[in-house]
Amino acid sequence: MTSWFGTLKRNRLLKLLSILLAVALWFAVSGEERTETTLNMALEMVNIQPNLMVTSEVPPTIQVRVVGPRSIVNSLSQTRQTETLDLAGYKGGRHTFYLGPNSFALPRGVQVIRMQPNPINLTLASTMTRTLPIKPVLENNPPEGYEVISAQTKPAQVTVKGPHSELDELNSIPTLPIDLLHLKENTIIATDLDFKNLHLSLKEPIPILADIQIGPKTLTRTFSGVPVFSEPPLTRISPTQVTLTIKGPWPQVQSLKAEDLKARVDTQNLSPGRHRVNVSVDLPGGLSLVRSKPTIVTVTVAKSS
Repeated sequence: MTSWFGTLKRNRLLKLLSILLAVALWFAVSGEERTETTLNMALEMVNIQPNLMVTSEVPPTIQVRVVGPRSIVNSLSQTRQTETLDLAGYKGGRHTFYLGPNSFALPRGVQVIRMQPNPINLTLASTMTRTLPIKPVLENNPPEGYEVISAQTKPAQVTVKGPHSELDELNSIPTLPIDLLHLKENTIIATDLDFKNLHLSLKEPIPILADIQIGPKTLTRTFSGVPVFSEPPLTRISPTQVTLTIKGPWPQVQSLKAEDLKARVDTQNLSPGRHRVNVSVDLPGGLSLVRSKPTIVTVTVAKSS
């Protein structure tokens, strides 16, 4: 008892000042104008078991309507507020969390009027991992004259994590749509996986690349009235023109003109008289002759005088 009185007697002035300051602060706060505001508190979930995940829609924030001294309420409005849901020990299934005025760690003098949403409903589902192939999703067609030769991704497959109920039904994971509208050559495009509305995630984040092989289509065109030349030229040819059908890459054949083609017959070693000679055609590189009509012409070689 003596010890207690001794402690009380020491620093009496300092203790008296502390009491006076506390009383003054209480009167200042209690006498301050009160105000209302809505605090948007970020909702954070902690301690969820590794083999579980939340599959229900979770509100990103909770709107908490509070009233209290203006200075304190204004300070709360200017700082980030969070509300934590501790999921330690919860198992798979649907769980309901009711919020009350005492659910929030707020300064003394601040009262909670209402909060929403309330209650908060969460569904926890057991998870699994699966390795699935990636399916590139192509959108639109390449420009006219071009086509897709192949489309694959790097990597070709990924390991994803998600609820049993969702992963059991999947055979592949699609990419986001890849637009081909302006592609005329082989292209590697960075893309991403399209999990749609599923609760899936990559086990390990990795970049997804789409390797799109684009090439020209094959085009076949027929050119009429192509003149036939002789080498040497001192001969008479009948007919003097042929019709040629040419095949090759679409852009090259599409831009080809009849004057770019050369049909000829070789008369160099022919004796005077009439001969049936095969027509040969000189073509730009990359093109091939489908047919010549006719394929053989009559060549008359005059006797030398």
